Amino acid sequence: MEVLRTSSVKSIHIPNSVRKNQFTKLKFLSFQFNPTPISSFSRIHKKTPSKSKLFTTLSSSPSSVSTGAHEPELEADSQGEKFDWHAQWYPVMLVCDLDKRVPHGKKVMGLDIVVWWDRNERRIDQSGRLQCVYHGWCFNGSGDCKFIPQAPPDSPPIHTSKKACATVYPSTVHHDIVWFWPNSDPQYKDIITKKQPPFIPELDDPSFIKFTGCRDIPYGYEILIENLMDPAHIPYAHYGIMKTRPPKVKADREGGGPFELSVTKLGLDGFIRNQDQFGANKFFAPCTSYAYSSPVVDQGDDIASSAGTEKASIYLIRDERKIMDIGPAKWQKACFVPTKADAFVVGFRRWLNKYSGGQVDWRGKYSGALPPTPPREQLLDRYWTHVVSCSSCSAAYKRLNALEVILGVASLALIGIAAATKHSVNTMVAMAVVCFAGSRWLVHFIHKTFHYRDYNHAFH
Repeated sequence: MEVLRTSSVKSIHIPNSVRKNQFTKLKFLSFQFNPTPISSFSRIHKKTPSKSKLFTTLSSSPSSVSTGAHEPELEADSQGEKFDWHAQWYPVMLVCDLDKRVPHGKKVMGLDIVVWWDRNERRIDQSGRLQCVYHGWCFNGSGDCKFIPQAPPDSPPIHTSKKACATVYPSTVHHDIVWFWPNSDPQYKDIITKKQPPFIPELDDPSFIKFTGCRDIPYGYEILIENLMDPAHIPYAHYGIMKTRPPKVKADREGGGPFELSVTKLGLDGFIRNQDQFGANKFFAPCTSYAYSSPVVDQGDDIASSAGTEKASIYLIRDERKIMDIGPAKWQKACFVPTKADAFVVGFRRWLNKYSGGQVDWRGKYSGALPPTPPREQLLDRYWTHVVSCSSCSAAYKRLNALEVILGVASLALIGIAAATKHSVNTMVAMAVVCFAGSRWLVHFIHKTFHYRDYNHAFH
């Protein structure tokens, strides 16, 4: 049983000393991509007034293509180059959100993987090896099984059997993100020296301010990429949450208006997108969107609140099911895209059809059947989809819960002191009431900020 278990586990091992673009031979691990992908993003702003850029992570010979509203037909290309989904770099987690004390299990492209740092506590042994929580088997960063505690010391070294070892995958740290290459073929052993993850210069530029975030979302890759490439939905789906540039022609109170979008140089590795107000930006296949814009007047929080993602999930899950009912290859029959504002979405579907037959190659790890739609409370959940995996939010959550407990205890203590001493009773009772009220308010604030807050578009 143990051999079968371990042989199906993959992992990534990150040494204590990590350099930019470093390649490490980690590897018992796999990532989370679908059906619940992870969306990681970095929003970058110049510290001094200048141009700003946005980098969003999700989840050949270029030809010149103009994609607009008048080109909705998307025929699958049965000939020519095909995109290899298992010969690409995929983002796993932000380094800042990885607790070095524990292993982190993820699923990417249907592969189960684990990320850990060596020489730490918990399920990492004293030699820096990954330890199985169930039977105690230990593995090094190369996937070799180094210790089986149940094996007699004088018996043959069964831990050296290939059946006891884990699969090794290439990985690297790039732009403060752990990246993973989901192919263990020996030809990719030193792939980092030949092909690196997409390079966004602003992410390594100290003159820019960088904001990062990560969230588990309950819909698939295609819908997520479409969402990131659809600027027309922002004034409506994210009304009051995300700041947007006022359009040249304001069509309604929310600020919607015409968009002049187009796609050029569509090739195997992605395409270039042009937007009249913001200039050119790029899609690096399969999961990096690089958008450029000039500065806008500050209208509040620079980071798109997680609330925006929660609300969008309700509508995107519905759209995903409609497309799946018709079939991804017949996407254009499920969606009416009559304006140039849809050019990026049409461009992505054209790329997907041309180079991948209209769908992701899961190599049998995903049947294509969608799971049941989660209840509304789960769709709008913040704790399990973001807080637990975000180091800053989880720290704030723990501190606020501690403060709530302290205020509750303080209110009881003040009442007890007032009853025992009978001095300054009114003052003590007043302070107790304030502490109790503060404690109750914090309970409400913590729940709506870190757990669940319902939302009705009609009232916003």
